[in-house]
Amino acid sequence: MLFWIPAALLLPVLIAGLSLLWIWVFHLSSAITTCETITSLGTGATPQFSLNELGACEECEFPALDGVMLRGTYVHRRTSPRKGVVVFCHEFGGDRHAAASYVEQLLDQGFDIFAFDFRNHGTSDRMEGYTPRSWATRYEVDDVLGAINHVRTLDGADVAGVALMGLSRGGSAAFSAASRQNGIWAIITDGAFESRWVTTSHIRRFMPQFVRLAPLLAAAPWFVHAVYGTFVHDLVARKVKHPCIKLKNDIRHVRQPVLMIHGERDRTIPVELAHRLRRKLRTRSRLWIVSKGGHNRSIRSDPAEYQSRVCNFLRRHAPRSAAADSHEASPEALVALSATRGFAPQLQETR
Repeated sequence: MLFWIPAALLLPVLIAGLSLLWIWVFHLSSAITTCETITSLGTGATPQFSLNELGACEECEFPALDGVMLRGTYVHRRTSPRKGVVVFCHEFGGDRHAAASYVEQLLDQGFDIFAFDFRNHGTSDRMEGYTPRSWATRYEVDDVLGAINHVRTLDGADVAGVALMGLSRGGSAAFSAASRQNGIWAIITDGAFESRWVTTSHIRRFMPQFVRLAPLLAAAPWFVHAVYGTFVHDLVARKVKHPCIKLKNDIRHVRQPVLMIHGERDRTIPVELAHRLRRKLRTRSRLWIVSKGGHNRSIRSDPAEYQSRVCNFLRRHAPRSAAADSHEASPEALVALSATRGFAPQLQETR
């Protein structure tokens, strides 16, 4: 008699599991179409003005890690001494001039800014056979790593390394690059995301349009949906030849201080996904939820507060600020301080 008790309990679970599997298979084509459509939508915000209007700057070109030629702009600080260098990574569909709205106060605080165009964006070279989508791939990570390497080769390069600031897809690429590269002392992201989770979230969101049992399916635990969302995501990624990063794995290796920003009204990347991503971090981190912010629009709700938080975070963690408040620290002092903060930049010989 006791033998039948476990079977009686397992039978409903088995039936529910088989029913869910049947629904998934039956509606797979609809889920794939939804995934493909959403990932190709969206463009970056139109820059309000050019980086060239912010002050002394230099245009340049440099190779990504895999050799694709990219273009960027180095904007010099307005005050001395230099507290650090910030590499800005724009969003999908945008270009480097999107940085102009974000960095003006940083220039006044003593930070140099290097902003660049990702491949197939702005004036950077096009990669044949690659059509960018909102997902971050190893190509975007190669672009960020190429930008970091370029900044390190400049005359007067900061031996303390750089900070990274990224919007949306650019933030995801910045996280991934930081997990692979030394000499990064802080990270700021706005709207960064794990693309497989976003696929899962959108399938759940649009499920009522093509599944009658959507209310029942929505009651299933997140990890159940994540299995299906990951399968659909990777299926589409292979179809469109996108080597997508696995941010949920990469972010575990991030050791730098992190400030994550996310809009509470973000309909593209739901705010709960930002909380999930932050829980994967194993380092000092802050998550600022902007109450009236949307995706890539948080700065618009309160520009002064936004820039103030970014400036305070970077001032707090900039190695040069901590090493010397009123004079330039020696390269040896900066490297020693860097080592205590969980990264080990190599000394660059300046000319």
